[in-house]
Amino acid sequence: MKNTINLKTVITAIVLGVATTSAQEVKNYDQGFRLGFGLNGGLPLNDPYDFNLGADARLQYNLSQRYSLTLTTGFSNMFVSGDNNDLGYIPAKAGFKAFVLKDQLI
Repeated sequence: MKNTINLKTVITAIVLGVATTSAQEVKNYDQGFRLGFGLNGGLPLNDPYDFNLGADARLQYNLSQRYSLTLTTGFSNMFVSGDNNDLGYIPAKAGFKAFVLKDQLI
């Protein structure tokens, strides 16, 4: 009888251990690159510029569900009425993105 009780205890412990391990399994997050494009516009605050138009491209690498590295570039042009005095520029930005609140996870 004593061996039967020990065998039942061992089997119960194994079943509970497997069930607990399965319940705590973490879903693998797909780390990878994302590419995005955007258009932007604006109203400059300094004279003589009238308005701004541009296009951007962003490359993002997801480190985890909460953290990403980003690289953004594009072309923007500030327009001036009259002669060819427009100002065109290429912005470049490298960054780190973090979702700090739980409800912002993708």
